[in-house]
Order: sequence, then structure tokens, then C-alpha cells
Amino acid sequence: MSPPASDVRTGRADALRRNRPGYLLIGPSVVLLLAVFVGGMLTLLEYSFHRVLSDGTDISGTLATWRDLVTNAHRWDVLRQTVELGVIVTAVTALVGWPTAYALHRIRSEALRYLGLFVVFAPLLTSVIARTYGWELILGDDGVLNALLGAVGLGGVKVLYTQTSVVVALVHILLPFMVFPLTSSLRQLDPALVDAAGDLGAGPFTRFRRVVLPLTLPGLIAGMQLVFALTISSFATPALLGGGRVQVMATTVYDDVNNVDWPMAAAVSYSLLAVAVVALALFGMLQRRVRRGNGGGVTAAASTHSAGLLWSTWLGVIYVFVLAPLVVIVVNSFSSVSYGAWPPPAWSTKWYANLFAQEGLGSAVVLSLEVAVAATVLATVLGTAAALAFVRYRPAGARVLESFALSPTVVPKVAFGFAGFVFLHRISLFGGVLGLVLTHVVVTLPFVLIVMTAALVRTDATLDEAAADLGARPLRAFLAATLPQVRSAVVASALFAFIVSFDEVDMTVFLLSPQQNTLPVWMFTYMQKYQDPTLAALSSILIAVAVLLAAVVAVLFARSGALSALAGDRQRQEG
Repeated sequence: MSPPASDVRTGRADALRRNRPGYLLIGPSVVLLLAVFVGGMLTLLEYSFHRVLSDGTDISGTLATWRDLVTNAHRWDVLRQTVELGVIVTAVTALVGWPTAYALHRIRSEALRYLGLFVVFAPLLTSVIARTYGWELILGDDGVLNALLGAVGLGGVKVLYTQTSVVVALVHILLPFMVFPLTSSLRQLDPALVDAAGDLGAGPFTRFRRVVLPLTLPGLIAGMQLVFALTISSFATPALLGGGRVQVMATTVYDDVNNVDWPMAAAVSYSLLAVAVVALALFGMLQRRVRRGNGGGVTAAASTHSAGLLWSTWLGVIYVFVLAPLVVIVVNSFSSVSYGAWPPPAWSTKWYANLFAQEGLGSAVVLSLEVAVAATVLATVLGTAAALAFVRYRPAGARVLESFALSPTVVPKVAFGFAGFVFLHRISLFGGVLGLVLTHVVVTLPFVLIVMTAALVRTDATLDEAAADLGARPLRAFLAATLPQVRSAVVASALFAFIVSFDEVDMTVFLLSPQQNTLPVWMFTYMQKYQDPTLAALSSILIAVAVLLAAVVAVLFARSGALSALAGDRQRQEG
């Protein structure tokens, strides 16, 4: 016998009242994502079914563009190069990242371990254009590498504008994305298991192969998933270091837009998205299979073994690899000549003077600051509210809503950038600051959500409840009881969102009118046109600011507990 209709309506009303606070908190983020992110991607999909004829006539509702894409041998070759680059970079980053994470894990001193993590992660907060420029100075014909080879009597090598130069730079840029999840897995590795294997007669290699590697496979696969997805969607580094010889799908989207073949650019963007989704699905299947077979215990204990000479030497090599481009940039900024000679024949500060005389640089900095500040404020408020809804209120459908809020991280920035380009044109927001801010909020919101969710999980909810029992309204209770517990995480996530927005180039390059420029796009354009150390002077200033911000973020993360949550608790929940 079914319940009376009045009881059903009452039950629905009670459920709505219970879920309403959560829906109100997550609602603004959902509305923004539906309006900008989903709206842009649907507009892009619709535009892929257009065809522009030679006389400029635009035909809609046709498969001609997709047919041209599928039957074009050159496009298939670009797809092959994109996947090949992704596989190579992922494999090399894994081979470099695993021993790096393990060596950091073996450091007994907590201070030295955090210092090592700081060195590995700090360049992530510096401009991607600056890091790419650093590798151009190292790998160029007159760069550091050939100077060192010449000093030991070996001939020079041609590395710049080859796939090798792109691989080296991407490994450098993406290494933190491999080290972080591996560090998480190693924190969960029970040292007693390794010791027990040794007591049973297993040698170092056997202990690694039979114990350490299987138990850290979830972190390794997660890192490979991140690195592969970021590699196949990378634009600036292949465009600048590939010299036109390394063509990937992201650079062809940019070329198609410049050639005013927007339907083809839309089709290629969705093809790139399809490759990313397939890759993520395959890595996800592998991850689930590994987790089902992994029955090891979980602990947050540090390694009981010292780093040793071998691992310390490895870390020294990695520190040099990570910091070399940044050091070379700073040294080159004081060069007396306009080309990348190494070592500089003499010293001069003229490039700093030349930097401040550059036309359009000031307006680019101002626009970058305007967009980054506005996007940071909106993303921090929306992301914190959404995280509060997911952690404290858990409304019906919370898992689906959280996946939707994080979905922009799956879409390559080049694809979303061009989607935003078409969408903002359609709603007459292209060329203004508002359109830039909204698109930047979309890509920074997931970072704030992840950090704040990790921080809120570790807070004491009873303080909120006590404040409510004393008559405080929800907002007042949050400000009085919860916010003091997560204040450091709020500031840290805001700083991280600001850095991500301020340094964004892969997406933003599509969203600027001819009269606009952000600082990263200005640097990208300058690097394409000129080779003098003016860019080194600017990059040196940005590196100094980034190191300072990195130190602030590290301290705030440590104080908030978000770093520990991200490295351990969150992965245990997902497992």
C-alpha cells in the first residue's frame, strides 16, 4: 500500500528544508559553471558543425568539417605526435618523479623534507613562459648546454626546436604533479612492511619491486594521469620551444583560429577533449584495478631509514635540474649582449631599463592584476561556500555536484579558451574585462574547492553547532566558529588562485581582443618576436615575487593542515 500523497509531499518538503542550505551554498558555483563553462562548451560543439566556404559563406548543420578532419592525413599525424609527446613526457616524468619522491620521503628531518618539497614545488608558482624561456637559454645553440659541452672538448648539439627540448621543458614544468601524489602514497606506506621484507632476506631491489612499488602504484598512476592530461593539452611550451617543427593539437587549434577556420578549430578542440577523456578513463580503470588488489595498511609515519648518499646525490641533481632555468634567467638578465651567449661576455643592467620602456607592458600588468584579483575574490568566495556545502551539509546529489564543479580540470585549457572565445563573441562580452574574469573563475574555482574541502574536513563541526545553539545564524556561526579554523587555508587557496589566474596563458591567448594584453600573453608574444634579455629581466622580477608567494603559501598550508589533508586524508577517502 503506497503512502498518502500528503505524506509524500511532507517528506519532500522536509528533504528540501534539510538540503536547502547546501543547495544555496553550491548554487552560485553551479549557475556560473552552467552559464559560462557548459554554455561555452555547447557553443563550441555547435560551431564544429559549421563550414566556412572560400567566399566567406557560413553553412551550419553540416558534417563537412568533421569529415575533413577525419580524412586529413596531416591531422592524424598531429594526433600521433600529440599522443607520442604525452607518452614520452609521462614516462620520463615518472622515471624522474618516483625516485625524487622516495628520496624526499627518506629524509628524517621534517624541516629538510619540507625544504626539499619547497624547492621542487616553488618553480610551479613561477611563470610558465619564464620557465620555458629559461630552457631556451640553456638548450639554444649558444646556450649553457653547448657551452658546457665545448668546455669539456665535445661538439655542440642541436636540441632547441626539437621534440627533445619540448620534452625536457615539460618534464621540468610537470614534475611537481608527479611528485605530489607519489608523496601521498609514500606517506601511507607502512615502514614495517619494508623492514619485514628485509628481515626475511629480501635485498633492496626485491623490497622495492615486491613491497614499495606495488603499494605506491596508486600515487604513480595518479601522477601519470595528471602529467599525460596536462602534456597533451599544453600549448605555450610546444609553440615556443618546438619552433613549428613540433606540432600538437593545441598549437593547431591556435593556428586554425588565426587562419579564421573556426569550425575546424572547434572540431580539433573536441578531438583533443576526446583524447583527454579516453586517457583519463584508461588511467581510472587501471587505478581501480590497482586499488582492488592493494590490501596494504595505511599509515602516515615517515621513513625510518636515512636518505643515504645515493638518494642525497639524486636530490642534489634534481635540485639543479629544477633551479637551473631560474638561475640562468637571472644571470642572463644582467648580460651585456642582446643574444643568449653563455657565459655573458660582460655585465649590464640595461635590460631592466629597457623593460620599463616597453610599450604596452604597463597596461598588460594592470589588466592581469585586475582579472586575477577579481577572479580570486569570486573563486575564493564561491569555492569556500561550495566546499562548506559538501563537507558540512552534504545535500542530496552532492557527489554529482562536486564532480561537476571539478569538471573544468578535465577540459584542456586550449579547448575551453577557444570555447570562451566563441561564446563571449555570441553574448557580446568579448573584449571586455567581465568575460575574462568569468572564464578565469571557471578555471580557478576547482583549485579553491579542493584546498578548502581538505581544510574543512579537519575542522571541528561542533563549534558551529554550539554557535547555532547559542542563537547565531548560519553566516554568523561560520564567521565566528569555522572561519578562524580555516583562515590560513582561505588565504592560501586565494593566493594559489591568484597565481593560477595571473599566469594563465593557454586559455587567455584566445580571449583577448587586439587592444588587450595580459602579462603572460605579452611575454608569449615578446618571446616569439625577440631574443634579447629584456624577457629575462621581467622573468627575474616574477621569479622573486613567486618565491616569496611560494613561501607564504607553504607556511599557510602547513598552519591550516590542508597540506596534510591533501597528501593523506583525501586519498584515503577516495580509496
